[in-house]
Amino acid sequence: MWRLFTATCTTLYSAFACAAAPSVDSQLWSEVDVTHALATDLSATAIVTTRLGNALPNPTLAAAGIQIDYRHGSWTVSGTGYYVCVRNTETGARTRVWLPAAASAYKVDLGPLVISDRNRVEQLEGIPGSPARYRNRASAYWHLEDRHALAEFFISNELFYDFSRGRWSRNRTQAGLQFDLGTDTKLQVFYMRQNNTYGTPDRLTILGLTLQLELQT
Repeated sequence: MWRLFTATCTTLYSAFACAAAPSVDSQLWSEVDVTHALATDLSATAIVTTRLGNALPNPTLAAAGIQIDYRHGSWTVSGTGYYVCVRNTETGARTRVWLPAAASAYKVDLGPLVISDRNRVEQLEGIPGSPARYRNRASAYWHLEDRHALAEFFISNELFYDFSRGRWSRNRTQAGLQFDLGTDTKLQVFYMRQNNTYGTPDRLTILGLTLQLELQT
């Protein structure tokens, strides 16, 4: 009887230990973008971002990077480099990742409605195998006339393809509002839902804040 009791307790403990990483988490994502124009069609943006989880070691992610954008008509071509620190969802251990990325985006203006599509390829140096990913994000922005600080409503959907696994691995759906806080200052507030096909947690509900600042020469 004692052996049966001990074995049962050990099994229950192992089960709870393995379930330490939640399958669902609520998170707060914050980002600050500071942009400076280098030329008429060329700009550089410094990006700092943090992510905080409800039931995970925090911060779940912290990153800093530089993005260079070149605009030609309706096209924008970007090159980005991020230094990222990611926390393991189960152990809390930190993994440092260098993330180079290249992207192109195309937009169509339809009066107050703007539709855009962005294609991005990135590599995660520092994760075993240095996996590469392809990301496609379709977005729509609706400009709100005569609404004072409230300037835009936007929605987007982004798909991730993992080349190392040969399959689609993640989906992000987003909806939010953009506020004009001044001539060179904007604030985006959004809700996002993320679904992952592998890894934990497999679902995230996210409240996000992005502050965008433009430096004048």
